[in-house]
Amino acid sequence: MVRRNAHTAVVTVPGSGGKVVNGEWVNGESPTQLEVKGHYDPVSNSRVVIKVNSQGNEKEVHGEFYTRAKAVKEASHLHIDSIGIDVDIISWEQYQSHSVIYV
Repeated sequence: MVRRNAHTAVVTVPGSGGKVVNGEWVNGESPTQLEVKGHYDPVSNSRVVIKVNSQGNEKEVHGEFYTRAKAVKEASHLHIDSIGIDVDIISWEQYQSHSVIYV
């Protein structure tokens, strides 16, 4: 059985922009950072995985981060300090027992 190392990743969820209320600008929420545990698998060169990002564009997946945390569709960035990963998220998909962050 393959032994996998657990990593702690920081996922950034952008805050909402500001809006005008009663003729005055009100600042929106600041970005939120979530800490999730899981494991990272780089995608090998022998297979090409294409996912659609939040803007509807098709992107090639270079890595997958598996976690038990619930998916947050608005998440935009993944940072794993222990292995030097700092990339934008293509999509975060929820399955029955886990979720996968595609980067």
